[in-house]
Amino acid sequence: MQIEFINNTLSTMLLDCISHYPEQGKQKECFGLIFGEQSKEAIGEYTFPVANVLDKNDSSVLADEDINDIVKEARKLVVTSDFVACYHSHPYDEEFEDMANPSIGDLRVAKAINSTIEVIFALAKIKGGDSTSPLKLNYIQETQYRFLDKKGARFDSIPNDEYLNDDGNVIVGTYKDYVFRVHAYQWTGKALEDIKLYSSEVELNMVLSKAGLSVENLPKEAMYYVRKLEYSLRLANKEKYSEKIPYLLEKIKSTSSTQLL
Repeated sequence: MQIEFINNTLSTMLLDCISHYPEQGKQKECFGLIFGEQSKEAIGEYTFPVANVLDKNDSSVLADEDINDIVKEARKLVVTSDFVACYHSHPYDEEFEDMANPSIGDLRVAKAINSTIEVIFALAKIKGGDSTSPLKLNYIQETQYRFLDKKGARFDSIPNDEYLNDDGNVIVGTYKDYVFRVHAYQWTGKALEDIKLYSSEVELNMVLSKAGLSVENLPKEAMYYVRKLEYSLRLANKEKYSEKIPYLLEKIKSTSSTQLL
């Protein structure tokens, strides 16, 4: 299984996680919902930030509002899109390899709210980092695991894991003085299993970066072509519109050059 993030889904999650990033030693997690299309493969079209997580227990996540009720109501009210996934942050003082792995608490919350897919957005603040650095996105290939609950274990404990394969695809990046890693997991009813991630925003960022461009520095006049380029880089369109990608990139370059004159 795979989940694809389109539009500004990924960057919206990033900004939500940063806005809730706590002071050192007082980490709290933000929580949100992802809507889009749920078929053979999941597509996340937009996010709905919900709250800052205050606590977790065996049956619910406690937040500024009751997240369990919000999930139920959102599923009823948002009828033009499918409920695709939940996301939450793992804020840390320092980066480490497994910071986007689920905890025992994440497993129990996934079970409590009957989430199909859980997205974990782990981030850390770089000490002495450059707070003006632009967004940089990429993929890395990683081993996929199945994570299982341990009876009697604390919520912040590390779950049992079982090897699945070496074909995992996760998103990594930096923005300002933050470094982050994004993993997605499918809830099977008994375990959280790693699934692949794809994002047209990541593709867009890599294409622009290779051309020496940054979306933050592009003029308003270039945004029409940027949106067209993002659309062309989605999985459903990438092959069909592959010949248009160089053209759109040139239009972005020429529009940007004109504005600088």
